[in-house]
Amino acid sequence: MKEYDNAKDFWNRVYSEYKPIDLRNLTLTVEPTFDACLLLFGEKTKRVCDFGCGTGDILFQYAQYYPNHSGIGIDISETGIAFANQTAKLSEYYNYRFLLGGIDRLSEFEDGEFDGVILSNVLDVMPEKLADETVQALNRVLREQGYWFIKVNPYYTSEMIKEMDYVEVGKHLYVENGILRLRQESTPYWINYLHKLGKIERVLFFEYPWQEGLNRLFLVRKENVQVHIPYNAA
Repeated sequence: MKEYDNAKDFWNRVYSEYKPIDLRNLTLTVEPTFDACLLLFGEKTKRVCDFGCGTGDILFQYAQYYPNHSGIGIDISETGIAFANQTAKLSEYYNYRFLLGGIDRLSEFEDGEFDGVILSNVLDVMPEKLADETVQALNRVLREQGYWFIKVNPYYTSEMIKEMDYVEVGKHLYVENGILRLRQESTPYWINYLHKLGKIERVLFFEYPWQEGLNRLFLVRKENVQVHIPYNAA
């Protein structure tokens, strides 16, 4: 859908204002609950893929926790990937690199090559069909008993959505200024959806100071070699 395609240009503009930095003297943090879950995710993984990585913030935080691990970030934003690669070089994070593209880039990796996959605010800003295709493509490169680290936005009330000036354009899809900003699904929806990927080991909720509502974070251990999530999954 065109609203999703418009998001690429939006984030390219936003990320173009970012200047690469050396992260070695900085401590990256998001929020205590998020940080603790990412630390636990790192204890269970060695090589991860951050899909929809943006400027690589989460992968860089993971790298600070586990500099001897390795990771690949993938994103459709040219400016985001350029920033991430330059920042990785300045910070001497040689085990981490960033690739421009979408699920097409996953064809470059072997089955089960990663033992961890990060999806932070990705599935809930995609049309449902594309989200399903993304999960299936990532499931192929995630090894059996590997881990999913998945974060989605809060579930907003109709009043909150109105205050944010989001406009509904389809089933649970909301745009702002012609850009897809949210596919809203309930927590029971996501729990049911993620059960198809394996065993949900953590369901966590936390709030950002700058954002109303509880973000939802899931840590899932893969238990199925083949995952089929049909379009319009319940």
